[in-house]
Order: sequence, then structure tokens, then C-alpha cells
Amino acid sequence: MTDLPKLVRLRFDLAYDGTDFHGWASQKGGLRTVQGVLEQCLSMILRHPIELTVAGRTDAGVHSAGQVAHADVPVDSLNQRSIDGDPAKLVRRLAKLVDDDIRVSNVSFAPEGFDARFSALRRHYVYRITTDPAGALPTRVRDTAVWTRSVDVDLMQEAATTLV
Repeated sequence: MTDLPKLVRLRFDLAYDGTDFHGWASQKGGLRTVQGVLEQCLSMILRHPIELTVAGRTDAGVHSAGQVAHADVPVDSLNQRSIDGDPAKLVRRLAKLVDDDIRVSNVSFAPEGFDARFSALRRHYVYRITTDPAGALPTRVRDTAVWTRSVDVDLMQEAATTLV
């Protein structure tokens, strides 16, 4: 009989530009997903298979500025020289491995009973749509949808005020 490793729950605060991802959730066929990239990097760093649970999954092309996830990791995997028991040191390690479209801003021990999915207090969504015939501004092209069909401007303004 083998002893199961003692686990500790970590909280991950992250952001990503979803343009080049096939959504959050890992998918078959090797499609690039946020979860897949992070789990692969964390598993390599911690030398143990890591599974993330997230507050809310996103679809392909959707960005996130304040996503929260958690993972249960063996305490022993945090005792490496470069981590030295401090999960915050994973931020720097991850920054060296992930591409520029993912940013893990904080890793910490989760409080007792924390679950990224069920402990979320709110979810906030922002939709950016332009009807400009020239398209989105160059600085917003990756996070703004272009609506090319003619629309009722009053209806669009009303919709915009209800989304914010």
C-alpha cells in the first residue's frame, strides 16, 4: 500500500488574451487551450500532474483580465530549491515558460474551504463591438468584434448601457 502525498490547495490569479486559444478547457487533439498550457507548465515545474479548476470557463477567442483557478498540489513539490515552500515564487517560474498571452499575477495558499468555481463572488463580462465601417481601432483589434450589418444606433446604445 502506498502513502498518498499530503496536498495543499493553491489559488492562481491570472489573465489571458484568448485570441489564439481554443477556450479555457483542455481539449482532445492537441488544441491550444489556457488550461492545457498552464497545466503542462505547472506539471513540469512541480514534477507532478496538476489539474486546475477554474471559476468560469471561456470560449475560443475570449479574453480574461481576472480569472481565478485552484489546484491541489503535493506539499513536497513546493519544497524545491527555486520555490522553497513559497507558492508566490511560481509566478516568476511560470512567466519564463508561458507565452506573452498568459500572465499569472499571483499564486498563494488558498484559504480553508476555497474552491475557485464555487467561492466566486461575482463574474463580470465586458463586450466590445464596433459598427465603424473601418473596423476596430488598431489598439483594440484583438478584443473588439466588428458588426458589419446595418443596425439601429439607438438600439445599440441601449444595449451598451445595459451591458456595463
